[in-house]
Amino acid sequence: MHKYLGMAAAMLAAQLLFSCSEDELGCADPDYGQIVAHIDQPVTTRTAVGDAVDGTNAVGIAWTDGDEIGVFDASGAVQKRYAKVGQGTAATAAFAASGTTAFNQPVYAYYPYGDDNASYNVRSLVGTLPAVQNMGDGTLHGDYKIGRSTTPAADGGYEFVFRHLFSLARITVDATGTPLQGETLKSLTVSVSRGEAGVPIAGDFTFSAEDGSWTQTGEGQNSITLEWGEEAPSLEQPQTCYMSLFPLVRTGDLFTITATTDSYRAEFTAASLTNFSAEQIYTFPVTLSKYESIKVYDSEGAVVQGKFTCAALNVDGLPSIINSGGPGADGTSTLGRIMNGLGYDFIAVSEDFDYHDELANAMTDYNAGTNRKVTAWNIVEKNNTDGLGFFWKKDGITATGETMVEFNDAYGGLTGGANTLIAKGFRHYVVTVAEGVEIDVYITHMNTYGGEGNTENKNEWVAAQLSQLRQLRDYVVERAETNKRPAIIMGDTNMRYTRHQIVTNLIDPVINGGLQIADPWVELRRGGVYPTWDTKSLMIRSKFAGDNENDILCADDQRGEVVDKMWYINVPNAPLQLKAISCMNNVDDFASGTEQAAYSGVTVEDAEGNLLENQEVSYTRVNGIADHFPVVVSFEYTHTNNREQ
Repeated sequence: MHKYLGMAAAMLAAQLLFSCSEDELGCADPDYGQIVAHIDQPVTTRTAVGDAVDGTNAVGIAWTDGDEIGVFDASGAVQKRYAKVGQGTAATAAFAASGTTAFNQPVYAYYPYGDDNASYNVRSLVGTLPAVQNMGDGTLHGDYKIGRSTTPAADGGYEFVFRHLFSLARITVDATGTPLQGETLKSLTVSVSRGEAGVPIAGDFTFSAEDGSWTQTGEGQNSITLEWGEEAPSLEQPQTCYMSLFPLVRTGDLFTITATTDSYRAEFTAASLTNFSAEQIYTFPVTLSKYESIKVYDSEGAVVQGKFTCAALNVDGLPSIINSGGPGADGTSTLGRIMNGLGYDFIAVSEDFDYHDELANAMTDYNAGTNRKVTAWNIVEKNNTDGLGFFWKKDGITATGETMVEFNDAYGGLTGGANTLIAKGFRHYVVTVAEGVEIDVYITHMNTYGGEGNTENKNEWVAAQLSQLRQLRDYVVERAETNKRPAIIMGDTNMRYTRHQIVTNLIDPVINGGLQIADPWVELRRGGVYPTWDTKSLMIRSKFAGDNENDILCADDQRGEVVDKMWYINVPNAPLQLKAISCMNNVDDFASGTEQAAYSGVTVEDAEGNLLENQEVSYTRVNGIADHFPVVVSFEYTHTNNREQ
């Protein structure tokens, strides 16, 4: 059988291959009637999933002791067995007829020879690409090849050039930063699906050694498992393995990859980046910590680690008659299609008023919470709507226990933000992101900001906002202490750290009460330092209007502050803990167009946080479909069943 080689050996194999020209067959030392067999030029490397890699990393496939090939003459009617001559492993090897006389003029050949094919002609050979491929001895299984002779050599030998019948996957498993690091890799399974159907990548087939055509027989299997025996590798360092598979994978097909050790099982999904073809090597850089969909299970099947992504977006859903610049019905449908395509695990929306149906109908992959519709806007009495919406993926996520709480305080009537004309408040959901992994999620849309001053004793707008923040805080803390579950607060707060005392009304009280709270934007984009209250606002470029007196333009949009917020709370020593691993204002995916902007005398904060005074700035501003861009945060969770309660 063929064995795969490491990178250094692969380069040597390529050199051996091309150092043996047609006039130098002596390098394989053939005798009369023997076949010199080598593989056609090194196949191209392509990336199947994950980050792209250099396509020059060829994999060496070598002939090894005991290899046998089936050989035909031009008639293709009768075959003979040829066995490898001599000892050793090489990319080019000599083969001689075994138990019979050699063909005078061999033409076709295939690998591997087997008794089950001994009586078949060149066009009706059979094979099985196994669904379980044992990697314990470093052998590549399912490595079917066909060869054809070139012109005979002067000494009477024949040179055959072989090519691969199927595709080859090169999979590098990197468990760094996961519970599997340092464990022994026992098996690796790759499954492929297209929609609801499996894509066959293994199974029985027939093939022709004349032209390399092949036909799958039977349904086949849509998964292949690599297994290791006593020589199983340690995942202390990245480990590379190889898999033969049918070249039936297409761009967008879904891979499910499962790595198993003695103590853990890690599983994630990723879409194929390319159409597979025969004779191509496809790289799978399986760095487990990078995949958002990964879940790690212990030996009893309980989830111990995983990831999810959530988003908060104000969809600007007021009716067009009073909001002519809003997205309207068509724009709201577009927002829904974008979010459906991005596949966030759950999403909080606000101002989801008149175009909820358009939004929900476009989000076909999601379930939705209660929609408190406005049947007819009342400008005198309070409307029974909070404008909030909650969406969670149908596949793998559940949300239960919907609770709606109205804020006690509000300020601003018809011409002042309309805060008192709707039942603003917050909602509470228990979101299950994996079996046994429950998180309390709170979504909100708080009072708008206006007036003069940033203290609640001088500004009634600020007083209402901070009252709402404290009400929400107390509700969340009480339930966190009771439920011993982490919590996420998300939504349009209409607040900024620079103009509202968020730290003293939310962050400090939660921490002083014995819980942990963090803002992913502050953690990941501001170096863990909260902006100073009663200072200039830190604006992203798309929202900077040239106000030199009150605003600072952030050269890096991700350092800029928006009013859409997300906070998360952990209960110390609880079994489940959250950690934010990424945070962004998603401007690009929700753009409706661009325009050029230029201002003078601007204070600019650069990417390192340095303030540059009196700057001339010009840039391309991105306009959004709605008047907000979503805040998107990815979390990693760890679940330890034996922690103290």
